[in-house]
Amino acid sequence: MVIFSKNENYNMKRQLKAVLAVLLVFMMTFPLCGCGGDKDKVVKSEGMSITLSKEYQKSTLANATWYYTSPDGLAMGIRSKKDDIEKSGLETNSVQDYAEAYIKANSIPGSPKVRQRNGYAYFQYNRKVSGTDYSYYSCVYDHGDEFWLVTFACYKELYNEYKEDFVASSNSVTFED
Repeated sequence: MVIFSKNENYNMKRQLKAVLAVLLVFMMTFPLCGCGGDKDKVVKSEGMSITLSKEYQKSTLANATWYYTSPDGLAMGIRSKKDDIEKSGLETNSVQDYAEAYIKANSIPGSPKVRQRNGYAYFQYNRKVSGTDYSYYSCVYDHGDEFWLVTFACYKELYNEYKEDFVASSNSVTFED
């Protein structure tokens, strides 16, 4: 049996307190550090999957196939059957056509240019809603007999901060066969 003197016992308690204090400061400075999987979540809907940041919470919006909101914006997906589009009188043979038809049908200001990236079309625009300026990043995907429109929106002043996240989420889209 080891017996410590009063001085040694006091020093061990001081060292333990110091180690605990350092550990506490470290945990407060780097909360949940190393848990990379907690930053994102995979959203699945109607055969489509997309990765969104954890801050998005499921919500509902009429006519949206899926809809998520965050403290600073939103993400939503709308699935449109090509037969239904054709019946409405629109001719959309490609993601480019669908994007341009969507821009025109929704009177999106500034005639945004439709560009291509990683197998989908995308366009960006700004719109004032109820006196507040928002920026949008919308993508169109072609999947068999349907088109998917995925849109991200945030306050205009935050767009440059979030754009990389929008692109990363857009690039993460996959479909079941």
